[in-house]
Amino acid sequence: MQAHKMLLDEVEEDSFKLVAIYCSVEEFRMAYLLNRHLHLQLKRSRRDVDFNYKAVQAMYALYTSKDPKTHCTYHLVCNKYKGQAKKVLSSGSLFYEEEVRPLEMQLIPEFKKVDYFLKIGEHVQDQNFTKLVNIINNIPQVLAAYNIDVENLKSKENLIFE
Repeated sequence: MQAHKMLLDEVEEDSFKLVAIYCSVEEFRMAYLLNRHLHLQLKRSRRDVDFNYKAVQAMYALYTSKDPKTHCTYHLVCNKYKGQAKKVLSSGSLFYEEEVRPLEMQLIPEFKKVDYFLKIGEHVQDQNFTKLVNIINNIPQVLAAYNIDVENLKSKENLIFE
């Protein structure tokens, strides 16, 4: 049987814009605030974004929306996972001993202090994007929001949700 090889000349990357949001409210409240102020329809996805680290499987809440007029997709994702890491101290004795300590993992490690990311798919005009960031900054519960240059982001593969 003859083997067929297919070569991929160019890998086309998804172009998207990314907004970092500092806000101490829960993720469902953040989605509600963005829905209210940006007129989106963010809904919780059936599957969260999950990553396996050494001792922990981190789950990051994901909310998605698609604008029917512009066909633009919006993804709100938590940057922080708060869980517990378990470490076995002694298993050779009669009683099983383990140490449980709090653990915080970030989806995008370069931005440890950021609470949420709003990923905007497709091509958004810079003028509309600037207006969107200004609206987010005017939400009373939001401490700060700003644009992140995706080209210089080291872990942008963590933002692939499909």
